[in-house]
Amino acid sequence: MFDNVDLKFLRDKAWLKWGRYSEDMISLSVADIDFPPPKEIIDEISATLKNPPSPYNDYIGEHRLIQAIIKKLKEKNKIKAKEEDILVIPGSMFAIFLACYITIKPGDEVIICPAPVYGPFIKNIKNSGGIPVFIELKREKEYKLDINELKDKINHRTKLIMICNPHNPTGRLLTRDELLSIGKLAVEKGLIIFSDELYEDMIYEGRHTSIASLSEDIFNHTLSCFGFSKAFGIAGFRIAYLLGRGRLMQEIKDRFHYMMVHTDTLAQAAGFAALKYGKNWLTKFIPHLKKMRDFGYNRLKDILREEFFKPQATPFFFPYIGHFGLSSLKFADFLKQKAKVVVNSGEMFGPGGEGFIRINFATSFSILNEAFLRIEKAIKSL
Repeated sequence: MFDNVDLKFLRDKAWLKWGRYSEDMISLSVADIDFPPPKEIIDEISATLKNPPSPYNDYIGEHRLIQAIIKKLKEKNKIKAKEEDILVIPGSMFAIFLACYITIKPGDEVIICPAPVYGPFIKNIKNSGGIPVFIELKREKEYKLDINELKDKINHRTKLIMICNPHNPTGRLLTRDELLSIGKLAVEKGLIIFSDELYEDMIYEGRHTSIASLSEDIFNHTLSCFGFSKAFGIAGFRIAYLLGRGRLMQEIKDRFHYMMVHTDTLAQAAGFAALKYGKNWLTKFIPHLKKMRDFGYNRLKDILREEFFKPQATPFFFPYIGHFGLSSLKFADFLKQKAKVVVNSGEMFGPGGEGFIRINFATSFSILNEAFLRIEKAIKSL
């Protein structure tokens, strides 16, 4: 099922990851999987089109999708949510934008815990007039989160703590104890937590814990974002959902209503199908990803002649390449020119990212193997 990839389809349709490059290139870059979505999602969209969903629907999201989300949150995330706690939105990037736009005023500080992190976190903080403050996961400290550093960096200007769990780009899972420490600090200091949990379905070892599940007080201080695009291959539909409570959540809904009215109806059909039928897909897809993770990790550390963190989750490797004497940007460009392989440079993930590259292994064995053969040959020429 995952042995082959339709490169013609990818070059025609997956422009951001594949289509903008020449046909001799292999892309292990953009956070998209190289496989079509489950058939059940396509069937649900087709069925929806037979009864055209042209009128406006509920602002917060279609009733059947909201009910499916409530059920999933209870069973998977151990969170008891109500309809008023949920807002269906057009993608997780919109959640990051809303969290920053609503909570930050010029001069406010936002702690990113941990960094490096997905670039739009940093961009949206700055675009909202905020100042990003970074708690870095450091290679020399085995990517352990320093809670004391977090305590020290909270001050009267701090308004928001942003976390990404599972963590993009390192693939690390934050532990329950780490999340509990973050949550207790937020409650004590009266701060809001934004928790991006987009990769919750892509777990290989360990357990994903939703920070909002840890206590009612922490839930009341948290905006959590979940989605469907990564594990189910429907990034183009732009569908995710926010979970939160109280006045802040109501303000977000009010602002959203006057921006978007509601999220696209076909995208909501795709999200509903992912929740209703997705378990069967995941029981096949995640073992494939784990095989690619295991193969790729062993192969890559030999090629790079360097140990690096073995991801517990996400479809990403984030290896150190600083020992080759090139910046992240120059090393990524070297691979693009010499190996014809596209990866992401670490600097795009902010402080802590320089000296690293990000590699997306959500593809077939044949493509990943060929990419590593090319990288190996190119590195030997350095």
